[in-house]
Amino acid sequence: MDYLLRSNTESDLDDALIAAGVAQEVTDADGEVTVQPVAGITLDRIGPIPAQVDEEGIIVRPGDNRYHANIRVTIELTKEQEELLPTFTPTPGIPYRVFL
Repeated sequence: MDYLLRSNTESDLDDALIAAGVAQEVTDADGEVTVQPVAGITLDRIGPIPAQVDEEGIIVRPGDNRYHANIRVTIELTKEQEELLPTFTPTPGIPYRVFL
């Protein structure tokens, strides 16, 4: 199952992913901490979505400065985990990016 996610910031998204148990903080050999998906989760970080403009510079689709990501889940999530994910409605008719 795929989920389209949106939050105000990347940090807010990371907090939600960790709270839902679909990601965890990982410290590398240099001491840098990153948020990585757990087994059974694929995370596609998109970030803010830029406006689409035509050849004349006219905005044909407005952008969205909030932080976006998609996750593909191949494990079973509980209802509580799903409720912690920052999904949104309505979902876009034409998503900016999807899993193939």
